[in-house]
Amino acid sequence: MEALLRYDWPGNVRKLRNVIENCVVMTTGPKIGLRNVPVEVRDATTGGGALASSKFIPARGSKFDLQETEHRLILQALEETGGNVTQAAKKLGISRRTLHRRSMS
Repeated sequence: MEALLRYDWPGNVRKLRNVIENCVVMTTGPKIGLRNVPVEVRDATTGGGALASSKFIPARGSKFDLQETEHRLILQALEETGGNVTQAAKKLGISRRTLHRRSMS
């Protein structure tokens, strides 16, 4: 429960729902354990999840640039996963196809 409460849940409720459904499927006993929670959610609890806690703040005097922020977040996810596109997409809560499409724009 602590891991679920500490995670930032970027995006929307759909990701929360998917994580809960995944936990239920992966659990063999009567309770969901921390080992059943996805790594990125677990890492937010232990302080290891850089993406979960990252806040992109523009330099003083500059504007928020959504495309630039998205690009930096994709690069960060790819870096944290050693260039593994599937894992980076999972970390971002998007499909591989969406990751590819957004990284090309």
